[in-house]
Amino acid sequence: MKRIVFVLLLPLMMTIPALAQGIPVTRHAYTAQFKKSKITALIWYEETEDGDLSGEIIYTSSKQKTPIRIFGIAYEMEGGLCRHQLFEYQADGERSGHIEIDRDPRTSKLSAQWGDMRNDDSQRTYALRLTPTAFPTGKGGTFTLADDITGRFVYNYQHHFKGNQGGTVVINHLKGNPGVEEVSISKYDPHIAEYNAHAVFSNGTYSDELEDCGYKFVMYVFRDFVRVKTTSDIYKEYDCFGAFTTLDGFYLRVE
Repeated sequence: MKRIVFVLLLPLMMTIPALAQGIPVTRHAYTAQFKKSKITALIWYEETEDGDLSGEIIYTSSKQKTPIRIFGIAYEMEGGLCRHQLFEYQADGERSGHIEIDRDPRTSKLSAQWGDMRNDDSQRTYALRLTPTAFPTGKGGTFTLADDITGRFVYNYQHHFKGNQGGTVVINHLKGNPGVEEVSISKYDPHIAEYNAHAVFSNGTYSDELEDCGYKFVMYVFRDFVRVKTTSDIYKEYDCFGAFTTLDGFYLRVE
């Protein structure tokens, strides 16, 4: 059986409209200089119309220059500032760092910082000097929906120093049932939320409502990650999982 696993885990940039499998995106790319440090990086990502972010950070000052996946969301802050909040995901789904990019739409002024998520004692933080740059050739298309969900897929995200907090999505094809998948979502952040069902996906998308509490969500399966988003009214999760606990998240494919 084919086995696949995924792990759960701003705007002024070089913005380029694009289209990924029917999902319109805006593309952003920056070179980043970590202030008071010799660290440099290339940050690129795509933004959907509803504010989901997906891309990579490449530490250009390192020897390996290995791309690290980043996921996050865009939202408006007080005073009209737009924030892009992104998290680094290592290959096993562990979150290793976070990036905040703030843009003032009136002046296009940027401010940004990077924070360490692997240091238990004192998180290192760096202010970033960002410079818009050309979107890298051959990159992008991260929001391409999967056209084949046959086999076993596992997605995951994990906090480094918060015990077992994190989440896992498993999609397992049911033999003898064409088009039907077994979906399992298990999340502990900050309380336990679990979901298990037989699902029929349409164009890489599946949605459901929990009858006992009215909680609704939609799941998108992309090439190397799953995005789960709550679609019900606020506070519905209180009746299902507890305060501030939902199935929401970006889950990176790990198997």
